[in-house]
Amino acid sequence: MAQDPPQRIGIRAPNWVGDVVMATPVLRAVRERFPAACVTLVVRKGLERIVHGAPWFDECIVYGPRGMRSAGEFLRTVRALRRPRCDLALVLPNSFSSALMFRLAGARRRVGYARDARSFLLTDALPRPSRDGRFRPTYMVDFYLALCEAAGIETERRDPELPFSGADAEAAGAVLDRRGIRPADPLVLLHAGAAFGPAKRWPLSRFARLAEWIADECGARVAVIGGRNEVAAAAEVAREARVPIVDLTDCGIDLHLLKPVVARSRLLVTTDSGPRHYGIALGVPTVCLMGPTHPGYSTSGRPHDRLVRVDVPCGPCQRRACPLDHRCMERLTVEMVAEACRAALSDVSGDTAG
Repeated sequence: MAQDPPQRIGIRAPNWVGDVVMATPVLRAVRERFPAACVTLVVRKGLERIVHGAPWFDECIVYGPRGMRSAGEFLRTVRALRRPRCDLALVLPNSFSSALMFRLAGARRRVGYARDARSFLLTDALPRPSRDGRFRPTYMVDFYLALCEAAGIETERRDPELPFSGADAEAAGAVLDRRGIRPADPLVLLHAGAAFGPAKRWPLSRFARLAEWIADECGARVAVIGGRNEVAAAAEVAREARVPIVDLTDCGIDLHLLKPVVARSRLLVTTDSGPRHYGIALGVPTVCLMGPTHPGYSTSGRPHDRLVRVDVPCGPCQRRACPLDHRCMERLTVEMVAEACRAALSDVSGDTAG
């Protein structure tokens, strides 16, 4: 006998900017498969701005910056999910607490990965992708969509997506205009930070040298983007560069307004961090400087998603801080990155000409 379609669906979003972007195909697939269901998204404070304006969910439960480490915040979220309880819960993070949350909230079906000793909290506990007994690095879009497929939600659309409105684009344009960037100016964005940890960061002096090359060789306006914790890094890049750089870290561009800003650019150069996935989702040529992380987790394979990396004996180590000499990032030269930028911009010019 066929099961009735779920009336209420809960989705626990991941905890990192890039992971939320890579989870957007899940949100879209759920809405397309069950258009009449009430979909509730549970997400950490601030990250809801990434999917603001998207048509894929009906309500959003936002929990505080301390996350589920706060007992009060955790119980408040559980109570909110009980009114009424979910027929289906997709638990995207691998944490124990995210599965416990839906178990205590009484979700009838709970789908997630068998990680963090939490299998008994799930009705459908999937094994993590592996090969020869070892975990296999899997593109996170596919990793998350496998949970959908286990719940009977099939989709052929696997590309991340970040919707925004015309009004959002106008608001972003107004911010850029106040900083002296006009609509006709070719814009290249740099992101020098990495919330994950210092192991992902490229020397700021090299970002400054790269900005000089972009301005001199490509005739583009260069701007630096970043969050509140990256203001000092952006200021240092702007201070060291011998060309004018527009600092966009202190002008009110949040994770929602960042979407039209990135979409407005011709090129994004970034560490392996959240903004990289904005570029991928928005179809903007993106050059990623990758060091300690395995490319298999985040590389989309799309033509505009370019990596600059070197193989080192100790990598990829997945560490937040390097215990050695940071060779995976130190060996990325300005010339290597500039060549990747040249190729990315040439592809754009070729597409435009064709």
